[in-house]
Amino acid sequence: MMKTVSGMLDSALASVDDGEKVAVEFARRAGFVDRALEHIGLAVREIIANAVVHGNRHDPCKKVFLACSNTAERLVIAISDQGEGFDPNSVANPIAPVALLRGSGRGIYLARAFMDEFHVRSTRKSGTTVVLVKYVKDKRAKVRYRRPA
Repeated sequence: MMKTVSGMLDSALASVDDGEKVAVEFARRAGFVDRALEHIGLAVREIIANAVVHGNRHDPCKKVFLACSNTAERLVIAISDQGEGFDPNSVANPIAPVALLRGSGRGIYLARAFMDEFHVRSTRKSGTTVVLVKYVKDKRAKVRYRRPA
């Protein structure tokens, strides 16, 4: 059975904490524990921050949308902004020597590293949606999962 929760966040940095809390609690109720929850939380946090800062550019008239769903096989988190969109292939390599000294620019890299799937849909007319997927049985990361009661 599929479960879903969705909501709308303001384009403010305070929304980063709120969105992360919602996603982590949803993942916890879906049975994720320990390091898996940390990975999910960090990935969501980075993408919501990108939506607020880079997508919506802190515009109080724009919103960030968060949708979490899960099935027996996977957790799916979609984060959307109302910005002008971007080309994910144009993002600088965050582990290049010149980038290592910067204090930012690693959000997409971290989200990709911590999740099993990472998808970006971006257009100038409708903003950007990032879809994060975490498998219930993630053998690569040896993440513990427990079935909800």
